[in-house]
Amino acid sequence: MTEPIHDISVEGFIESFDRRYPTFILKTLLRDRTTGRNIIWADNEYEALGDGYMGDDEITVEKITGMNSGVIKPRIAKEQERQSQRTKSRAEVFTPSWLCNQMNNDLDEAWFGRRDVFNTEVVADDDVKTWMATAEPVTFPKSKGRGWHAYVEAPRLEITCGEAPFVCSRYDTVTGDELPVGERVGFLDRKLRIVTEKTKTRKEWGCRALDALRATYGFEYQGDNLLIARINVLETFAEHFRDRWGSDPERDELEQAAWIVSWNFWQMNGFTDAVPTNKMGAEVESTLGTFEEPEPEPMQPSLFDIFDDVFPNGTTEGTKEEEPKETVPLCVIYDWQNGEPFEFATLKGKAAAMGKKFYAVIGNPPYQLSVPESDSGNKTYAPPIYHEFMDSAFKVSNKVELITPARFLFDAGSTPKAWNRKMLNDSHFKVMGYKADASSVFPNTDIKGGVAVTYRDADRDFGAIEVFTHFDELRTIKEKVVKHGIQPLGDIIFAADSYHFTEAMHEDHPEIRYVDDDHGLLSKNHDYDLKTNVLDNLNNVVFFDEMPGDGDSYISIFGRGRAGRAYKFISARYIAPHPNLDKWKVLVPAANGSGVLGEVLSTPLIGRPLIGHTQSFISIGSFDSEAEATALLKYIKSKFARTMLGILKITQHNPAPKWKYVPLQDFTSASDIDWSQSVADIDRQLYAKYGLDDEEIQFIESHVKEMD
Repeated sequence: MTEPIHDISVEGFIESFDRRYPTFILKTLLRDRTTGRNIIWADNEYEALGDGYMGDDEITVEKITGMNSGVIKPRIAKEQERQSQRTKSRAEVFTPSWLCNQMNNDLDEAWFGRRDVFNTEVVADDDVKTWMATAEPVTFPKSKGRGWHAYVEAPRLEITCGEAPFVCSRYDTVTGDELPVGERVGFLDRKLRIVTEKTKTRKEWGCRALDALRATYGFEYQGDNLLIARINVLETFAEHFRDRWGSDPERDELEQAAWIVSWNFWQMNGFTDAVPTNKMGAEVESTLGTFEEPEPEPMQPSLFDIFDDVFPNGTTEGTKEEEPKETVPLCVIYDWQNGEPFEFATLKGKAAAMGKKFYAVIGNPPYQLSVPESDSGNKTYAPPIYHEFMDSAFKVSNKVELITPARFLFDAGSTPKAWNRKMLNDSHFKVMGYKADASSVFPNTDIKGGVAVTYRDADRDFGAIEVFTHFDELRTIKEKVVKHGIQPLGDIIFAADSYHFTEAMHEDHPEIRYVDDDHGLLSKNHDYDLKTNVLDNLNNVVFFDEMPGDGDSYISIFGRGRAGRAYKFISARYIAPHPNLDKWKVLVPAANGSGVLGEVLSTPLIGRPLIGHTQSFISIGSFDSEAEATALLKYIKSKFARTMLGILKITQHNPAPKWKYVPLQDFTSASDIDWSQSVADIDRQLYAKYGLDDEEIQFIESHVKEMD
């Protein structure tokens, strides 16, 4: 086997593997141990190829080799268009190798009690993150249960594993560059490095390396990804063997390794814990009671052939088509220590044996449902799902490290508010790293609110996060303001949707009300809402550029039209009473910037009495005097107020809850702040009021932009 470590060309990855190993190895890696059949495509990406490539069709050797070479290839070899489409349709974000290394290092730090065990993370001159492998053999803690045997045998799981980048790093997931065995960073690579360092004979190495494989797990929904992951894991075993002994594993060693991999890397729907299916209404069922248990370590191909032709319920390939099932089985995996199969779902129950839980779970779960899968009715809304994968992971391991969107840390986004608060108040949960700009981790990817690497350890108490801030200075500033006593400015903020039309408008103009997509000028279910487009859609119907001279009483509505910001007149009878319609207030765009700390707000302005607003704006205050509104406008422009806003505002949206830590001030002449001064001087007064030190003041001054 003198070929390169791998071939990731368009027509090379599968074919290269099949050339170098007996075909039955590839057949073994295509098996689904739960169903007794082959893994399925579980995706519509290949349907254009015709029969045999539908979502529920099995993947076979014939469908991916020979005349069908190049059907399956690693992510890095796919056309850019397919990569982009898959990212959109399956919410896949591909994890760079440096991040896989960093997160595996975090888990190893928990084991060893120190960092830089297998490598040292470095930043190259060109600002590229990389690592340098340690040269000395790894030393283990002397504490009980932390020796090298235990490390090799401690089961770890990569959830929604894709091509298994956290497990093994045969190639850089971003560039496709091959990585020498000695520089690899996957958790299986680490186990095999220990095996190489601690064993003396080929027989002992093989025995311990298989132990490492048995303690290495991953699940994946899509069949092509799963097959690539299985190949990568088996090749990792073979390449470490070759690097240590200068020869290839024997046939029986490869056979055992492939058998283990086909069990430990399984195809599963992470929501149901069952085999994926496109069957509508299929019910999940347990088949463990009728499961035909195999020999865990077969030594002859005939054992594969015998078992692979038998299904869990005793049916055969010939009866499969005759008796279509309306159910889908829960996924079965193998407990190698106790020599028995069990259903993955049982790990989540309270009665699950602790010995069957994973030592650690790691991964990059899907972030959201694709738009077609969403039942929300909103064609552009993709509901988040990563929080469900987080909860699921917490049930099967005490130690879980994942990278996900970070919005929940700010109690933002569409994850359930109760779940957000649960995580922020969980004393076993902490943030290992946060990036406001997600593209610095995942190039060409826009994830509002950034991404975070989080770690949960049920055996340790880190103290609850409560309120997350990614700057230490921001945290201490917040603590001082809260200690001073705070009533949030949000208490006087009126939401973007707080202004409404009246029934009188619909009585006078029945043509406005929504009937269907062809009848009505307003959107469905929004007959009374001043949506962002009403100034255009109802122009010269109820909104006018000039006040009509018909003797009716008119007010102004401020919003955005096709030509930009605009005031338009509307009959006062058509707008419902509102607490600040007859008052002075400040109007602020409902969406501002991107959520980066210290960015400028988009031109807030004073709203006079008899001015309302569409949903393009929020309004703050309900004052009797213009002076109070002017003072508020200066406060909103201050660096101090925008710093406090930045604690929770991490996207473009700024509803009242995001202003929770912006303290409400007295905006009258009796205030302890002299509002007649410049904004810069008002900032200095606020710094003194809340006792900020020089370091905290410098932080604000250097991070927050001035506003005119």
